[in-house]
Amino acid sequence: MGKGPLLTIIFLIALVLGPGPGAALIDGTKEDPNIWFGIPALYLWVVFWFLVMAGCIVTAAFTVWKDTD
Repeated sequence: MGKGPLLTIIFLIALVLGPGPGAALIDGTKEDPNIWFGIPALYLWVVFWFLVMAGCIVTAAFTVWKDTD
């Protein structure tokens, strides 16, 4: 599998898990939210998946999206 399709798969997984069902799984209740390292778990979850998506874009920009000129 090439780098392009792998980055696409990772990006799509991050796109689904960031705001979707993964967020519902790790967030506590409204009365008792989950806290990780003093920060709400939902915030850390979304930031983590954002960084994964940004990493995919930056990696693709430097390795996959090259001009043939």
